[in-house]
Amino acid sequence: MYYKNLALTLMTMLLPGMTYAESSSNYIGAQIAKFDSKYSSAEFDGGMMSLGYDLNNYIALEAAAGASQSYEEPVTGNTAQIDYVASAFLRFNVRFNRVTLYALGGYSRVGSTATSGSVSVTDTNSGVSYGFGIDFYGTRDLALSIRRVELFDEEKKSGKSQLGASMVGITYYFDTPKIHSRY
Repeated sequence: MYYKNLALTLMTMLLPGMTYAESSSNYIGAQIAKFDSKYSSAEFDGGMMSLGYDLNNYIALEAAAGASQSYEEPVTGNTAQIDYVASAFLRFNVRFNRVTLYALGGYSRVGSTATSGSVSVTDTNSGVSYGFGIDFYGTRDLALSIRRVELFDEEKKSGKSQLGASMVGITYYFDTPKIHSRY
């Protein structure tokens, strides 16, 4: 159910961008993600998709969505998973010959489910997000992307809560002169 909703959300995000791909400065990315928290030893394997629009060579708007597989705690057998991650970022680029360094700033919303025995708890967290990354270009349009994003860090009545993600993936830049000016 969650993966179906995630797939529909991604398709909704990606189809308008792909329609105008040849006449705009869109990019699309797919990353393998390792979600983690500084307050927990749980690490969730998952994935993220991103769609962005370069306003110019230095600033871009980016939307990202993702989810994770279920994590089972070895000792207790309790499970947890990240049902969805939805983020919107302003991306600040510094472009070199075949490398782009960037910083991300924005907002994220994360839904998760934890199960202990027969009790299941669904939680939603949101907050300011920030991160950084690097793109290594193999061709003019395709890049290997490495990034780290802190999705939220908040304090609730029940305690502190934080989630971050380390990602590795590829980014495809649609063919436009504005993007190619980085060379």
